[in-house]
Amino acid sequence: MPIRSRPYAQLSNNQPRAQTNRAVAAELLRRIDSTQQIQQFLHEFHPSQGNPLAVIAIGPDTLSSPGSSARAQLERLAESLAFLRRVGLFPVIVHGDLHLDDPEEPGGYARPPADQSNRLRRIRSVNYRVSALLERRDVDTRPITCGIFTAAAEPGRPPASDQGIVTAIAPDAIDSAVRAGSIPVVAALGTSAAQSRTHALDAHHAALHLARVLQPLRSIFLRPDAALQPPASPGATAVSATALQALAHELGPSASVLLGAAPALSSAIFPDAEPWTVIRSPRTIRVVTAIQDFPSRAALHAALQRHLHHLGTDITVDMLLSQLETRDFIAYFDHDPSEGSPTATDQTINNLALVFPRASFPWKPTATVPPTLPPRSSNPVSPAPEKDRGGQGDVSELALFAISQPGWLNGAAEQFWDRIRADHVSLWGSLGDTHPSLPWWLSRSSGCVKRGLEGRVYLWYGLVA
Repeated sequence: MPIRSRPYAQLSNNQPRAQTNRAVAAELLRRIDSTQQIQQFLHEFHPSQGNPLAVIAIGPDTLSSPGSSARAQLERLAESLAFLRRVGLFPVIVHGDLHLDDPEEPGGYARPPADQSNRLRRIRSVNYRVSALLERRDVDTRPITCGIFTAAAEPGRPPASDQGIVTAIAPDAIDSAVRAGSIPVVAALGTSAAQSRTHALDAHHAALHLARVLQPLRSIFLRPDAALQPPASPGATAVSATALQALAHELGPSASVLLGAAPALSSAIFPDAEPWTVIRSPRTIRVVTAIQDFPSRAALHAALQRHLHHLGTDITVDMLLSQLETRDFIAYFDHDPSEGSPTATDQTINNLALVFPRASFPWKPTATVPPTLPPRSSNPVSPAPEKDRGGQGDVSELALFAISQPGWLNGAAEQFWDRIRADHVSLWGSLGDTHPSLPWWLSRSSGCVKRGLEGRVYLWYGLVA
């Protein structure tokens, strides 16, 4: 049974001091910038959800950023780990040899000779050092230097090499630590009973295998700042892009695989934050242009009724269905078969978006772009030339963008938006000026105009006039 699904008892560690609580609350409020993030935090970190885990891989070059000593970077890393623990995300740390040598700093960490026995000794030393730094911050830890990974010699290495690969995982010690409220600090060391020896493991690969067993809410792979490249780039991380995609698929849509630098670790509570490269389980979004192409008319009616009720709009289901019968439209949706009923007519539509092509923008958007408009999202998709859009280059109306509450939290909204704007050069839509998703849309739009009498904000993407 995955550890995340187990109902852990109330944690036994003492409450942090009032001053620490205030500092944590202030830092958390500083990082929240939208209603969606508030809802996401309450959904994922509510006490009723148990202890959501975060497997955090600390590679050998994680603390090699220029301009700062290894000691200072390790101190900041410990602060971030303590912050995550206090706001409700439970770290499971996996590390190797962190290259903590700093010969020019007084009292720095001197590196022993680089022979294999000293390498294993250094990894164990790092394990206790990380644990001690967290303990100084009133965070209970449990150093674990053996018993988690079973390993074998890495193929192609010399017989005397201590480098190994993971062959099996026994998470009992981690299970015990989490139940006791202690952060497991796991050394990337594996034992081989057949060879009666200990192997050093790649921390990223060890964390990937551990995440498959623990099924965490976050799987975080830390890299140096200079290595912040897209996951498909060679050398961006010790784990291949294919392996990370496979991990995201195994963990499901509610989990996130994050790649980023150690200074951004405290922002991992919100996985869509700018510093991170986020990988999630792929979502199949269907595209249809006729009512008969939906799984069934009943499924469409039920989805519209459910979403329009939550959106609080004046549009009724019958009005929208009438437009779908008389106008050209493009619908985007995902769906799940009902339990025990795999036929198409029994499928439930989860998230739904409706676009009406060739729908002119109702207002002239000249000189209406707010000077304080938030920036576009961190990875914008530039509109493709109209000749590459299959004839959908005219202005289109995004008439409905109905994403379920879980969908806002697990990245479905972003995936739907990316899919829609890949098909349309220019889009416009409107929503109430008090709508909770307005900040999300402002950060992704090219401009907006507010109609005060209507109490609505009209937004556009691309050129609409």
